[in-house]
Amino acid sequence: MFDPENFIKEVTPQILNVAKDEKIVAAVSGGVDSTTAAVLLYKTLGFNVVPIMIDTGFLRKDETKIVKKLLENILPLRIIDKSEEFITSLEGIEDAEEKRKKFRNLFYKNISDIIRENNATFLAQGTIAADWIETQGGIKTQHNVLVQLGIDTEKTWGFKLIEPLADLYKDEVRALARYLGLPKELSERQPFPGPGLLIRTIGKLTKEKLEIVRESNDIVEKSLENYSFSQYFAAIFESDKKRDEKITNYIGQDIFVYNSRATGVKGDVRSYGKIASIDGELDYNEIMRIVSEITKFDITHVLYRINEKENGKYSVVIRAINTEDFMTADFAKISYSVLNEISQKILTLNDVKEVLYDVTTKPPATIEFE
Repeated sequence: MFDPENFIKEVTPQILNVAKDEKIVAAVSGGVDSTTAAVLLYKTLGFNVVPIMIDTGFLRKDETKIVKKLLENILPLRIIDKSEEFITSLEGIEDAEEKRKKFRNLFYKNISDIIRENNATFLAQGTIAADWIETQGGIKTQHNVLVQLGIDTEKTWGFKLIEPLADLYKDEVRALARYLGLPKELSERQPFPGPGLLIRTIGKLTKEKLEIVRESNDIVEKSLENYSFSQYFAAIFESDKKRDEKITNYIGQDIFVYNSRATGVKGDVRSYGKIASIDGELDYNEIMRIVSEITKFDITHVLYRINEKENGKYSVVIRAINTEDFMTADFAKISYSVLNEISQKILTLNDVKEVLYDVTTKPPATIEFE
């Protein structure tokens, strides 16, 4: 069983051996991993650590204000607004891996500038085990996985990396965060990927989709915050569904397939397939049976349609999962009444046509869609 106190005793000499008397920029994204890494280093090395948070434009609603407030007595966090640069550079890109890689290059270009401005040697980030395992396995490129792919960060961007949590899993990081005295709002904070809402805006990135998913995500997080689910969020894509005759005939009920594609994992390798949706009574046992049949096709995520309206051009999907280590995950069995209540709020947003619930486990789906 993970022991935070022993972990700190083991990792502190390693940190001091590598980075004593060196200046470190600690990148905080708003998620628990990067925040915990920054706090651990700040408690170990003090003012040699410069905590920064780049507003990429893909953060959650009011994210910078919330995180800075929560950390005001813990870290001297500096907010750097680069939202216009990031959104402009990535607008119009459709492919999931292209988005992740372009985001990574832009992110580290900005980090490189910050490193130079602060005369720092190291970048500290909250890479955890699940990040590099997925990236090395070719499932998806986590933006913060670099040295594990053989990228020479010092040659490429001018900094060395320090990743104190690289061997930990999410539940261990949360335990460490609690031990370090982070408030519950941070230690139990919803996981948030480095590229943020960029990879929850499925398919082509547009400012319109980005703002709708930001509002939708806020609704989902607030609606489910009192439940004990491991992760929950919203994603968005175009409502361009068509009845798939082949799958429909095979399953024996209407199956709708969208043009948008999402990342999955089949046989421990990456799959980039389409998204399907189903209707009917919310019977989770029956749904799980149907999903196991549908995912035999080129489908990575299966969604249950909660509600829809006549007009609109976007589909918003709610994702809620339970997991121990984020390597595998089950979707949460949420009652229809709760899903219906959330969907009614999301349907009030402009151009939202339907709201769905992701009923796919990992594998064959991944937790995020891109």
